[in-house]
Amino acid sequence: MRRALVLVVDGWGAGFLGCYGNSWLDTPALDQWACQSVLFEQCLSECPAPLDLYPHLFEGSHPVGPVEPNGLMSALTDADIPVHLLSDDPRLLALRETTRLTSVETFPEVADVAAASPEETTLARFAGVLLDWLEEPAREEIIWAHARGMLGPWDAPYSFREDLADEEDPAPPTIVHPPFERENREFDSDHVLGITQAYAGQVTVLDMLLGELLATIEELPEDEQPLVVLTSTGGYPLGLHGQIGRDDDSTVRLYSDTLHVPLLIRQPGGKDGLARCQGLARLGDILPTIAQAFGLETASQEGLNLLEAQLRDEREFVLCGLADQRCFRCDHWSLRYHLPDLETPLDEIDIHQIVTELFVKPDDRWDVNNVADRCKNIAETGLQTAIALEHAYRNNLPLPEMPDELRLVVQ
Repeated sequence: MRRALVLVVDGWGAGFLGCYGNSWLDTPALDQWACQSVLFEQCLSECPAPLDLYPHLFEGSHPVGPVEPNGLMSALTDADIPVHLLSDDPRLLALRETTRLTSVETFPEVADVAAASPEETTLARFAGVLLDWLEEPAREEIIWAHARGMLGPWDAPYSFREDLADEEDPAPPTIVHPPFERENREFDSDHVLGITQAYAGQVTVLDMLLGELLATIEELPEDEQPLVVLTSTGGYPLGLHGQIGRDDDSTVRLYSDTLHVPLLIRQPGGKDGLARCQGLARLGDILPTIAQAFGLETASQEGLNLLEAQLRDEREFVLCGLADQRCFRCDHWSLRYHLPDLETPLDEIDIHQIVTELFVKPDDRWDVNNVADRCKNIAETGLQTAIALEHAYRNNLPLPEMPDELRLVVQ
């Protein structure tokens, strides 16, 4: 019996997992997940706003273009495979009107208060629903579980923050509501440290709960184990680029701390565990991967079956967008820019009036060294390619070819 679970933890960036190179925070359960999963080193969120992203994600289209009718969800519906969305985010009820999900259910809201134990946290209540689902008789379905995660209450026991502080560190903050701050200068280092310790406390709770989830799955017969995807719609800025946190009323800045998300796919029995894929993946690959694991052939302009694709050979770039912001990413470069507006046709935009930021990848992991002034030809070529790519998405046209200049390895 084929079934799948997609667990999306909002605000969870790739920088806070040991299996992604973090040596400061222990995440033993997530490291165990990585041992039993295919891990994608470079997965990007095309849009870190779920209400904008999901209608496209579920149909196989791109967020900068129109929602594709009769896409992925139609193929699943025709095959009588239900897709249920569960969430602790009441905003996602709007997806009942904008998607063809079989059902959308949100949990009753509770007061955001600090928990006395990990079992009393919001994440634990969410995990409890998934554990109950695993104990039900297996049936063919897809559960898309979206947790507010780090955008929800920071309600881990305060001792979790204290355990991450050294003796000489200031006392970590007692905040429960996730912070949002913007500055045009660097934040105070002690302030950022405290916020980071509070955030890491939430990741520690998540790791513990994912350990319980994995243990429950391992106890199931292999033919009843679901295909499980762990990921996020976007990370959580912690002081880089003049921003701490994300806010519904302010557009988050599209840098790698927001766009680079974890992606682990555990197949029943831990098949192909310890595999690490280096090419560019995107969230739009998840549903095509699941659909084909269910034996369906799906038509998606760019979505790939991540369990079969050779990413380095089959994808050369990813475009991310939110409001007027864009981030164009290829193997060696990441280009960030703003469109002048969303109404002007792309072929009428004077690209010489667009200010770009350019970062060398993968060396500049957190986009801190802007080289646009020193690599003007790369920045201009990247911008032209990104504009052409968006034009293709908006008009359902073939995607442009990658210019040879952007394939150059930086020396």
